[in-house]
Amino acid sequence: MSDKQKESRKNRVISIATISSFAVGLIIILLGMAYYKFQISKLGISDPTEYTKYKYHYAIISEEADEPFWEAIYQGAQGKGKEQDTYVEKIGSNLSVNYSLSDLMEIAIASKVDGIIIEPNGESYMDDLINKADQAGIPVVTVLRDAPLSNRKSFIGINTYNQGQSYGLQVLQVVNEGRHKVAVLLNSDSKDTDQSIIYSNIVETVRNRKVEVDSATINTQSTFSSEEDIRNIIMNTENPPDVLVCLTAIDTLSAYQAVVDYNKVGDVDIIGYYDSDLILRAIQKNIIHSTMTIDAKQMGAYSVEALTEYRETKRVSDFFSVDINVINQKNVKDYINNESKDEKTQ
Repeated sequence: MSDKQKESRKNRVISIATISSFAVGLIIILLGMAYYKFQISKLGISDPTEYTKYKYHYAIISEEADEPFWEAIYQGAQGKGKEQDTYVEKIGSNLSVNYSLSDLMEIAIASKVDGIIIEPNGESYMDDLINKADQAGIPVVTVLRDAPLSNRKSFIGINTYNQGQSYGLQVLQVVNEGRHKVAVLLNSDSKDTDQSIIYSNIVETVRNRKVEVDSATINTQSTFSSEEDIRNIIMNTENPPDVLVCLTAIDTLSAYQAVVDYNKVGDVDIIGYYDSDLILRAIQKNIIHSTMTIDAKQMGAYSVEALTEYRETKRVSDFFSVDINVINQKNVKDYINNESKDEKTQ
């Protein structure tokens, strides 16, 4: 055999070995992928290599992202998002580092999402960030608190006039039960004009009735300061209130704790805000007379609707009003049962 023939034969052997090695490697990879998918299926979990494409990607941002109320808003947004082929991401949740609201907004803008849902904090720089997002082609809707001087596209919130009337009607109920001196707790943040509107409507609703309505300013710097101010109000020996009207969840819980701690149950009625488990149990025990709550899931759903409507038509309503619910002794049991059913179906 000549050297040329030997070289040719050697090359053929190398080629066959290379092809065989490649084939064996490919078979191993395919078998590995098949085994991986089998194990994924066996464990009943989703395959992370499979991706779902969505038409839109929205970011939802709040300084209280992990609070139950915001979780309910997020659930409502997610549900509506699924209907509209939209992925809703809660930015800032369960992070090891606490980012400011402005940082979270910058992250959303840098991520080039298709829309942003945010609760502004009333600071002027937030208007600038909303305008920055708008200039980048990212529409923004505000929830709970508005930023009317910014380029936000819509505000999803509560009609404060209706809310004030609802509080007023609850005050009339306790007036009919013999209570006459009412203290409406207002926070110390002068930027929050909504509370002033609510207070004015409470006063208007109970006008010409034998009831004295006054406002009391509560320090909102911390829960402790809120508790201290409320304690001083109910322990006022000269002119103690018969009724405390609370416009925030924190004040409601602080008022409840103060009434219990200082043995004022039965002496002071509480008209509260929000529907936490503790507040609902307090209504059942007749420690809290009633509470106002808004449909958080509806708020989330309306937010997604507003963004999608704007993206597709370049037009959207300036304001979406969310339903207000009053929970009292008459309906608290049904409300708790309905909440339990919703949790089971999620």
